[in-house]
Amino acid sequence: MDILIATAHILGSIIAVFVFGLLTLFSLSKLDQRNHKQACEELSIALGISVEELENEEHASKIAQLSAEKFSTELFRNRISDFFGLILSMWGWLSILAQGLTVLTVIWVTVTETTDAAVNAWFMLGLAVFFSLASVIFTLTCKLLTGRYPGEAKAARKLIAGRLKFNRLANESLYD
Repeated sequence: MDILIATAHILGSIIAVFVFGLLTLFSLSKLDQRNHKQACEELSIALGISVEELENEEHASKIAQLSAEKFSTELFRNRISDFFGLILSMWGWLSILAQGLTVLTVIWVTVTETTDAAVNAWFMLGLAVFFSLASVIFTLTCKLLTGRYPGEAKAARKLIAGRLKFNRLANESLYD
């Protein structure tokens, strides 16, 4: 009976962390959609066109130019945003590592010593919540200091570069 309870603690904590992760991803997706909508509105105001017209190919060069200036590595706030993005990425990997080591340690101790240690698997959920809250605070601090989210400038530059490369390839003839 003790082994069933221990297994329930370990599996329950893994499932809880998984559900928490899915809820976090869902929240981030909604936030990303809101930020994209806001960025499109800012672009349309800056260019003096409607949001619907941003999709027109005739405005692509203006959008690329404006975005390149806004997210340039020459701006100090963009460098800070990129650095915060790197730190946040490492923080995410540290979170995964800490949670993985926690569950592996609990399983090891439960199997080799006592099934009473299985209840400690719930620390994994605590770690997930701690790392998520710290990430939110860190992200808001970056937004307050730079006006950008961590890594936003780098992601925008990457998107612009990909778009320009796609446009260049689309305009080349296959038979040249």
